[in-house]
Order: sequence, then C-alpha cells, then structure tokens
Amino acid sequence: MSSIGLIFPDQLSLNNEVLEAIQDNDQILLYEPLETFYEISHHKHKLVFLISAFRHFKKLLKHDNLIHVKIEKERSLSLINYLDSLHKKSPFSNLYVAKPSDFKTLKDLMYFCQSHEIKLKVFDDKKFISTIEDYDAWSEGKKTTIQEYYYRWLRKKFNILMDDDGKPLGEKWNFDKENRKGISQLKVEVPQRNKIKTDSITVEVMIEIEDIFNSSPGDLENFNWAVTHEHAWNLFLEFLEIYLPNYGSFQDAINKDDPFMYHSLLSPYFNAGLLDPMECIKAAENKYKESNGAIPINSVEGFIRQILGWREFIMGVYWDNMPQYKQANFWSHSKNLTDSWYNGSTGIPPLDTAIIESNNLGYTHHINRLMIISNLMNLSGIHPDEIYKWFMEMYIDSADWVMVPNVYGMGTFADGGIFSTKPYICGSSYMLRMSNHKKGEWCDVVDGLYWRFIENNLNFFKGNPRLSLMVNALSKLDPQRKKLILSKAEEFIENNTN
Repeated sequence: MSSIGLIFPDQLSLNNEVLEAIQDNDQILLYEPLETFYEISHHKHKLVFLISAFRHFKKLLKHDNLIHVKIEKERSLSLINYLDSLHKKSPFSNLYVAKPSDFKTLKDLMYFCQSHEIKLKVFDDKKFISTIEDYDAWSEGKKTTIQEYYYRWLRKKFNILMDDDGKPLGEKWNFDKENRKGISQLKVEVPQRNKIKTDSITVEVMIEIEDIFNSSPGDLENFNWAVTHEHAWNLFLEFLEIYLPNYGSFQDAINKDDPFMYHSLLSPYFNAGLLDPMECIKAAENKYKESNGAIPINSVEGFIRQILGWREFIMGVYWDNMPQYKQANFWSHSKNLTDSWYNGSTGIPPLDTAIIESNNLGYTHHINRLMIISNLMNLSGIHPDEIYKWFMEMYIDSADWVMVPNVYGMGTFADGGIFSTKPYICGSSYMLRMSNHKKGEWCDVVDGLYWRFIENNLNFFKGNPRLSLMVNALSKLDPQRKKLILSKAEEFIENNTN
C-alpha cells in the first residue's frame, strides 16, 4: 500500500508527524500554490517568507521521493485536481497531512479521500502546543468560553510559570494591567533591529513573487524576515536578551515613529512552524528565572500569555465554530472598503500611520490592529467579510485559523460574543493616551464614529451592564458637539466606504 505525505508552506515544524509516517518508498508532496494565494492579494512579504522558508525546509529533508509543486503565474490545477491527477498516474492508498490552517482545505481533502477510497490520516499541527481535543475537554459544558481560563488550564497542564505549590508565579495569573503604559512613559531609546541579509533562494523567490503576484501589497525592498529555523531561533534569543525586559510595560503603546518598539516580531515564525512554541516558552521562563529580577514578571508572563493563552485559545475557537463562523454579522454591516484603507489616506493620522506600516512592512502590532484599524472599520459599518479579507491580505502572519476569530470575534464582535464579552471599540481619547499622535480635527471624526455606533445600537448597549454607562454618557453629550461630531462621522463614512 503506497502512501503520500502532503506538506504546505506553513507546516514547517521539524517534528511534523507526516515526516515520521512516510516510508522510504512513499512520496512527499511539497505543495506551494495554495488556493488562497490566488483568491486574495496576500502581502508580498508573506508570500516571499512562506515560499522561501518552504524551499529552505526542502533542503533539510532526507527523502528520495519528493514532489515539489511550485507557485506559477497561470495556475493549471487546484490542489484537489493535482492530487487526482497524481492518483491516476500512480495510485496511493494513504494520504498523510498535518491539520491544515483552514477549514476548507481540510474539508476538500476529506471529500477527495472519501471519493477515491483513500485513507486520510490527519496529524496534529505541531506549531501548536495544545490540540482541539484539549480545547473540547476544557470547554465542555461551558456556556461562554473565556481565554483567560483556558490559559490558566494550560498553565497548570504544562506546568508553566507555576511554583512548587501549584500556584502561579508572582501570585497572579495575569499581569495585563501592568502592560498598558502609553508611549509618553517611555524614557529610553529602543534598540534598532538589524537588517537581515537576503540569500540567493530568497532573491529567487522575490523575483517570482514580483512576476506572479505583482498587484499584491508590499515593497520587497523592506523585506526583513528570517526564512530558516536557525535564523528564527537566533532572532528569538535576541528578543529575550534585548527586548523582553520592556516588552510587557509597553506592549500596548503606539509609537508612530517606531512600528516595532519592544515587540517580538515572532508570530510569522510560530505560524509557519519555524519556531516551536513550547521550546520558546521554556526558554523565556528559564531566562526570567535566571535574570534575578532584570526581567520583570509582567514581561515574561505577557509574552507567554500571547503564545500559550491567546494563540492556543484562538486555534480552539476557530475549529470549534467553523464553517459557520464566516457567516457571522451581528451588526448587519454592509459597507465596503475604499482604496483609502489600503493606501492610508483616510485623514485619521493613527489609522493612516497603521495602514502605511501594514502596507510597507506586512506588520503592525496588535493594538494598531485591534483598537485602531478594526475598531474604525467596525465603527464605519464595514462588512466583516471585507475586514477579514483586508487583514488576510495585509499581514505576514495572517492565516485563516487566526484571522477568522480575531476579525469576526475580537475585532468586530460580528460573532455576537462567542468568546468576547463586549465589543472592543474606543474613541480618540484612548488613541491619544496610548500614542504620540497629536490631538487634532481627526479626534472629532473618531469620536463621532464612536458615538454614532453606540446610538445606532442603543438597545444592545442598554442591555449590557458593562456597557450601559456609554448610553448614559451619550445622553449627556452637549447637543451642539454631538451634532458636529456626528456630521463629521457621516462625512468620513461617505468618503471612505461604498
């Protein structure tokens, strides 16, 4: 019985179980031209990163029977049609694959195998620590799933940041309240990032991407990402040494002059399998314990929470709620994005800066994504499908499993509260407090969008005890100011949506 192992560009974990299952006479299919690459315009940095890392990964494989399907300008066959043609030429009885990053690919593979009487073995994706079975065991019987409690459950299960008595180090599970310093509180200069040297494989991939995906966003002159396991690990060690001590305190700060600040910039490596999440967590925990207080606990806990807490939780939420998740539209929003959301010409400085950063770098940090971009898209009445597509297109670390819950759940509350207890919305005061943007006329626009959204959804806000204060504040707005800011909000929506 012959078998074939299938590996995608974001499944580069060195302990990918497909590699263990394949025998010497079996085939390994390295498949680059994913459907999603052609369905939407992914950022050029993401495409170069994934394809170059994939081709570097290929060099590590000690297997004589590799099939490498590369990206192409005129795509001849879809994945399923390619597998079908392969099966017709040389029938195989087993198909091995690590769990894909999107529901559709998994569904298509299941249907293909069922139709051809092929046994499909889906292994856990080793770029995650937990499994969907872990999530199901934890969430069983719960009416509401909250990330914080899954995080605590995983901390206990894997003995992360726990003392000998089974209690959390620092006597608290979460130090998030200490991770909210605004940029005005930063009194030291942030060390600059080193320029990464581009090798011949990556240069070759850049040429291909420019030819095949020329209309995608991004400028490859700014490409500065590792494409090997070794280099990604070295960048992780550099983060521990240089950036982790201040990572926590300024995690939410927005610096219009420095998009990176103390952020790790490691999410692409986790999401492609170049870094092992548990290995990094253990290294960060050890670094904290050896630092004798030089690394504050709010920094190491904040970093670990992003991996063991948020990332693992979001993966569970995704698989627990697909495929219906992508149909969610709690607010019944229907507007579309205009070009201003892609080129950063909306007239709102914090938004335009975040958009330009995203366009140039394939990256902007989580507060820009959540409290600036998705917040203002949502307040403007943009359809969640449009927002999802934008976020998938613009970021090097985008993937279906993470962007669906982050957009339809956290970013817009389009899911009606599957895991968020309230919509994440804000006016200009939060943006001013967390950033070094100056107050201006744009504040009236942002505040108008904020209060307009509350007024348009008054019954929802009245019915939520945590949000009813907003309704009271709305009723106390000066009538003249309310008229002014609402008119500016309407003008913004008219100019920046269709």
